[in-house]
Amino acid sequence: MNKKPYDDEPVYFCKRCLSLNIRELPIIRYQDYCADCGTADVGIASIEEWKKMYKEKYGHDYIEKRELKWPYWC
Repeated sequence: MNKKPYDDEPVYFCKRCLSLNIRELPIIRYQDYCADCGTADVGIASIEEWKKMYKEKYGHDYIEKRELKWPYWC
């Protein structure tokens, strides 16, 4: 069986805030929206393209290793 690599799957993202938290409105079928900012402007891209857009907009990677300091809640 030939499996497609996971990173080759396209991701749906919000064009306004670049969130991956995309939901479908239950009342209007096939109408997607961002659960974080509420816009309905949704795009599709590869995960690599999305990571690049996120870094350009926010100045850091989505998942970034951070050093924990004591107290950890600061």
